[in-house]
Amino acid sequence: MSALILLGVVCVIATTIAKPRAPTSQAPGAALASIRVVDGDSLRAGEQNIRLIGIDAPERAQTCRDARKREWSCGAAAAERLGALVARGTVTCAPRGRDRYGRTLAVCAAGDVADLGQVMVREGFAVNYADDTHGYVAEESEARAAGRGLWQGAFERPQDWRRRHARAN
Repeated sequence: MSALILLGVVCVIATTIAKPRAPTSQAPGAALASIRVVDGDSLRAGEQNIRLIGIDAPERAQTCRDARKREWSCGAAAAERLGALVARGTVTCAPRGRDRYGRTLAVCAAGDVADLGQVMVREGFAVNYADDTHGYVAEESEARAAGRGLWQGAFERPQDWRRRHARAN
């Protein structure tokens, strides 16, 4: 009988250990009002600037090349896709810190979309931002393999594009 109880305890412990943890994107956040999409990885709620942590999307003015080497407005498309995701319902964000520009870094959800950044990378409208600890390596690999969004042709990484197009001071 004690062996059976011990086996039961071991099973419970094993199940608890093997049970997948909820992703950090499920962390609760405050509902935000008057959300405006700034670009494919940034939102504005009132006076608060929010950057989706772990992703980097093309700037609004950035262009890319499709599979046929035709130019397309990938930056505008990324902002449009984020706007469509945000329109799915109430936006909540779980802050994870601040970036060097003072923007809130956060994992944000909208309606039935648990993690906006994850969807943007999986659909190829953004790339994993390797400098962040919360990244989407698997989602980027999936988008690249499927040729989605930016991965359908040629593009310059957003951080490289920004460097080349830095405003003169």
